Amino acid sequence: MKDAILLQLASPSSLVRTQIASLVSIIAAIEIPRGEWLNLVPMLCTNSTHQDQQVKLASLQTLGFICEEIEVDQIDAQTKNSIIVALTNTISKDEGNGFKAT
Repeated sequence: MKDAILLQLASPSSLVRTQIASLVSIIAAIEIPRGEWLNLVPMLCTNSTHQDQQVKLASLQTLGFICEEIEVDQIDAQTKNSIIVALTNTISKDEGNGFKAT
């Protein structure tokens, strides 16, 4: 079921992508602190460099929503570092290229 939900991050509709990002973050807020769905953040970090701009933005938005939902002490240092690297790499690569995460 979660894999089917994640596929919708590639939806052509920005409204659908935003709704899915929100849904994924809510599920992640429950599962990640329990030690479940551990491949989610690495997958989103990988997708943050995707060639398809919609997938890239949806993945970054999902990471942002996850950061809003999960308390900082509920995720391990490696996961935190992965998120920071994904965000900073994206900003660095897209700086000056008109990248806007809106």
